[in-house]
Amino acid sequence: MTFDPAVALGLSAAAALALGGPVVLGAWLWRRLGANPVAWAIGAATFFVSQVVLRLPWQIALGLWLSKHHPEPAVQWAWLVVSAFSAGLFEETGRYVAYRFAWKDRTATGALMLGAGHGGIESMLLVGLNLAVSAVMYVGLTHGYTLGLGPEKLEPVRQQFAQLTPVLALAGGVERVSSMAVHCGLSVLVLQCFTRGSRWWLLAAIGFHGLSNLVGVAAAKALGVWPGEGVIACFGLLALAWTVRIVSRDRRAREALTVFPVASSLHDDPKPP
Repeated sequence: MTFDPAVALGLSAAAALALGGPVVLGAWLWRRLGANPVAWAIGAATFFVSQVVLRLPWQIALGLWLSKHHPEPAVQWAWLVVSAFSAGLFEETGRYVAYRFAWKDRTATGALMLGAGHGGIESMLLVGLNLAVSAVMYVGLTHGYTLGLGPEKLEPVRQQFAQLTPVLALAGGVERVSSMAVHCGLSVLVLQCFTRGSRWWLLAAIGFHGLSNLVGVAAAKALGVWPGEGVIACFGLLALAWTVRIVSRDRRAREALTVFPVASSLHDDPKPP
């Protein structure tokens, strides 16, 4: 296996997107839209508790057990469905709980920042760190270092890296851009439970989250990495569309209340006639 600078650059760029992108987005929302950075931290904590603490321990263990004892395609596809929608159930319920008890700001801008933190910590912990380690391993292995790997582990890793192209090395970073758009959109969607007074929005968020996971992974398995990325990008664009619409409408409404202070006071503290 020979060293390809373009592959190393692709892995490094993908790692930078996954690790640094969420921080840049949070800083932009703070400086440009005035979003509270505390929402980023609450969103990050929401993901950590709902996924890392409550879901991933049993989900990973059960997935490995099923792969070993029930490798039949039907069982594996059924498990993919369960995994996709359980992620939606845990994460969107987590967002709802965060709005209910930890984050009382009901502005769409605050929801956007909460989504940036939620998707951001996922990007950094589950994708960015792995990509950074992969970049280091690629450089080390292609320069003759074994990195402490035994022969039984070294050869499969080398084969995976040998199949890596510069464009394919970027895929993880590209996927994170689409996923961040989905996470921000879902946080805005769950907020509607409180601004519109209906928990049907929570069910809509769970369904959209699960469907985006399921269709994206299924497309990647059946058609290849880039068709799967294209599917996820479509979900990301759809989420971005309703995010822009809701955030713009919310900001216009609040600007109108600022321009008309009488209306603002009546809106904030209604008095009986």
